[in-house]
Amino acid sequence: MKRYLPLLLALVAAPVLAHPGHGHHGALQEGLLHPITGLDHLLMLLGTGLLAAVTGRRLVLPLATLAAMFLGAVAGRQLGSFIGMEAVIVGSLLIAGIALLLPRRQIALAALMPLLALAHGWAHGVEADPHGFWLFTMGFVAASALVLAAGFGIGSLLARHPRVRQLAGGGLVAFAAAALAG
Repeated sequence: MKRYLPLLLALVAAPVLAHPGHGHHGALQEGLLHPITGLDHLLMLLGTGLLAAVTGRRLVLPLATLAAMFLGAVAGRQLGSFIGMEAVIVGSLLIAGIALLLPRRQIALAALMPLLALAHGWAHGVEADPHGFWLFTMGFVAASALVLAAGFGIGSLLARHPRVRQLAGGGLVAFAAAALAG
């Protein structure tokens, strides 16, 4: 069963990206739900939490990721979309997955996650309803912190199980590949 998980993730991944269209979000509850209902956001946060645990970057990586997402949201609100934003978002999943697959490169690749998380926040800033921007942003940052913590907890368990960690990395890579293909 474990060997088919990446394939299963790839089959269901393409239609559930969180940023396919740039609708408008405005409410606090939408911000709180987005990191859970936006599969790309959820997987990036879980992957970053996993990396924080397995690389020993306990607080630095999650806090830098949250700060980058917040700054990205403000930039997206002020500057609008940029070319390649969705590709950078998918790239964050590729980098997290590859980092989990390549233990010798984990620290260097994990250091890229806050920069890539900037694009996630940027997309939220573009999508957010201008009247509810701050509530939405507070919601997605708070919920993102919880998902990062959950990823860290899972990563603490996976640190002792390299094969399962590789499976998680393969799943992230498969999701990113399916998203790029779709």
